[in-house]
Amino acid sequence: MSARSWTKTKTSAAVGLGLALALVANLSAWQQDLERENLSDLREINVVVEDLSDDVESAGLTRRALLDAAERTLEERRVPLGGSSQGADLYINVATHRGSTGLYAYYARVSLQQMATIEGNQLRARVDTWDMASLGAVGEGNLAQVEQVIVQLVELFCDDYLEMNDPER
Repeated sequence: MSARSWTKTKTSAAVGLGLALALVANLSAWQQDLERENLSDLREINVVVEDLSDDVESAGLTRRALLDAAERTLEERRVPLGGSSQGADLYINVATHRGSTGLYAYYARVSLQQMATIEGNQLRARVDTWDMASLGAVGEGNLAQVEQVIVQLVELFCDDYLEMNDPER
């Protein structure tokens, strides 16, 4: 391959990659806008925290602490908390894996689940209409710090919720 055709191939690849990245960015922005719109007119938010493994609980990251932190964040930001089945569920899930080095890999996810009707069969089901997640790793002694990751994700939810439900809009 000549130097000229190699340069042309590299340029074409760079342009193609740039277009693909722009498309992904546009789709991501569209998805985020759609998820924000799904937060309009929600009357109350129920917080649900998935159970954690026993070793994680004994290392200091507890379901109760995650629930309290999420509810406290919602209250501080004036997002309406609820307790009825009519509310949307802010669902919190932390999956962990302890590696051979003693580090815990974690996947922390906060999603909003709302009742929706499926067009084809008219059945109602809870579906994720907003979500945000984070990956990371911490030592066993710092596992409780994952609570701060959850708080940050709940803060992002609050930002989007308040943007769509601002009484002065």
